[in-house]
Order: sequence, then structure tokens, then C-alpha cells
Amino acid sequence: MRKVIALLVVSLASAASAQDSQPAWPSTEQVKLVEQRRANFPLPTLVKDIDWYQPQEAVAGSNAVKYRPAEKPSIDATALHNAVQLAETEESYALLIWKDGQLQLEKYWEEFGQQSRYETASMAKTVVALAVGAAVAEGHIQSVDDPISDYIPTMRGTPRGSRPVRAFLEMASGMQTPPGDVGNDSPYWQYALGNDLGEAVARWPDGCVPLKEFCYANGNTAMLGWAVEGATGMRYADWLSKSIWQPIGAADSSLWLDRADGSPRYSCCLIASAQDWLRVGLLLLNNGRAGKDQVVPQHWVQQMLAPSPSNPNYGWQVWRGSPHNPGRTYGRGINAVVAAAEPFARDDVYFLDGSAGQRVYVVPSEKLVIVRIGTPSYKWDDSALPNLILAGIK
Repeated sequence: MRKVIALLVVSLASAASAQDSQPAWPSTEQVKLVEQRRANFPLPTLVKDIDWYQPQEAVAGSNAVKYRPAEKPSIDATALHNAVQLAETEESYALLIWKDGQLQLEKYWEEFGQQSRYETASMAKTVVALAVGAAVAEGHIQSVDDPISDYIPTMRGTPRGSRPVRAFLEMASGMQTPPGDVGNDSPYWQYALGNDLGEAVARWPDGCVPLKEFCYANGNTAMLGWAVEGATGMRYADWLSKSIWQPIGAADSSLWLDRADGSPRYSCCLIASAQDWLRVGLLLLNNGRAGKDQVVPQHWVQQMLAPSPSNPNYGWQVWRGSPHNPGRTYGRGINAVVAAAEPFARDDVYFLDGSAGQRVYVVPSEKLVIVRIGTPSYKWDDSALPNLILAGIK
């Protein structure tokens, strides 16, 4: 096992044991670190300020040729114009539209271009689910119905460890997001910006009903990432590069780590270009294929996109546009509401949701993928952009 796995084992083991026998956690130094990171957090410009946070770990990509826009788009010009206008109103950095095997539109604002990379928050969750699928396909993870402790051994004998991998994919493990309006020593902030994710997640409450209640919690994705590392014996960056990133032709990218050689922040913080995110969307659109290669099994993608028992608008680390939900919520403990003022114009809209309007929309019936990256928008309407584009498809 590599060093990060050993570090994780130590963290989870110490948290699972009797806490009164352990040193006080978090330490004074850990509290000060979170205080400093919170003070420097560039909220309005986080998406483009990709180097403010350290340390990061490289994810090796490939030298695939960049996509070029079609000379004659098949989407109506008025619809494309309206989409660009909306993107400009929302102060976007990048808008990419793919239809019928061609890049219909590629628009960048400010200083951005094809080589620019961005921090798109929770869009990274869907990539973790794809990495899990690759581990299942290669036999490292036997079944999503296995207890997750089969792949994180230090969780054996704990209630959380007994729950199946599937529950963490569905955000239905019972884990609840702890309060965020608290101090720097809290499990919430120690997870978000601290240097020991294993200890922090161990202190997230199991306040939801396991396997029955949808409760969106970043700790679920962290558990999946640790399961991938435990199952494969590889660092996540290496597994991601080998199993997903290079096969789809994505460029070099990077991950936030909690500390040097430590754990990735799986639930966010995969620093990648707009075209990289287009390639992720195309992998879903094409049922796990990239070119001639079956990168993840078709049935895995179909399972990812299917409605989960606890939330018809959520699959496996990816969102569903149908049935129409005009005020999408994230479950117990999270007050955020995201609007979709109108029903999506097609019943098969799926999307990667990055905080405050970072999106990859996939519409299989129209062979359509839309990428929007930009200034955080807290009034984002999920159905507005795809519906403008779909209006131009006959």
C-alpha cells in the first residue's frame, strides 16, 4: 500500500477507537490552519484562482488533440446566441456545446481559453463514481452491495462500515452534513479546509436514515475515494489517470490534498479544463465509451444515471432533471435550494452539479453535452441554459 493509504488507516483507526484515550482533536495547529485558510478563501473568484490552495497532486493526462468548433453548427444560430447571452449575464468563463459528434460552440470570456483550468467544486463527485466503476470492472471492488469496510478495513465492526458501497454512491449512507455555522474546530470546517480528512469524516454524524433517506454529504464521496484506494492499492490520482483521465483524452489536471502525500478532497477540487469536463460528459453520453475504448462498462453508466430509491432526482453521484423539481434541495442539514423554473425540455437531462452554477449537462436523446463554468452564481436556474439550447434543435 502506498503512503496515503497508511496515513488514512491511522486516521480512521484512531477515530474509531475510544476517543477519550486519544489526544485532543483537532490540535491547536489544525485549528489555526483552518482559520488561515478560511481567512484567505477567495469565494468570488474561487473557480479561477486555482493555485491559491496548496498542496495539490498531479493527475497525469494525455496529449489528445483538442476539439475544434464545427464550421457549420447544426443548432439554430438564434438558440446559440441566446445561450451565449445568458452565459454572459451569469459572468461565465467558458461555454461549450456539443451536438451530434461535433463541438457546436466554444466560447471563452476574459483571459480564458482552451488551456485554462478551473476549480469546479462538486463536479468532481461524478468522476469519483466513474473511478469506482472502473475498479468494479477490473475486479478490485467485487460488488456495490459489499460493505464498504471490505475496502476500508479499519471501518470493520462500525455501523457506517457495514453499509454497502451503493449507499455511499446514492448519498444514502446515513451520513449527514454537520453544521457549517460553527468554529474552526468543527468537523465541518476541519473536513472542508483541514489537514486530516479521515479524522474529520469520522466525526460527521449519522443523522439520516441509512438506505432510505437522501442526505447529500461530501463525506460519502470521501468514503468512496478511500474505498477505491483501498481496493486498488493505488493513490487515487494514479488510478484516476490510468482508468479514466488518460483513456478519455483529458489533459494534465490536479487534485487538492489535505496535506502533503495525504488524502485528496474527493468531493471537490479536480482542477481541469472546460474541454476535460466536456470529455467527462461525452463518456456519460456514450455509455462509457471514448473512441473505440470501453472505459467503464455500459451498465455502470446506466446505473449511475438511474434514479436512486431515496431520491428520483439523484443517481450515483450525478443529478437527474426528471421528474421536474422547481426547488431542488440537498437533504437534511443543507439549506441550499437550486431553482429549475421550467421543466427541462427533454426527459433525459442529467447533470454534474458544481457549487453555484458550475455544470455539465448531458442529454442522450439529442446527443448533446453542455459545459458552463464561471463566476459563482447563487441565482442559477438549472433549466434555463439547456432549454435555450434545446429550443434550437429540430
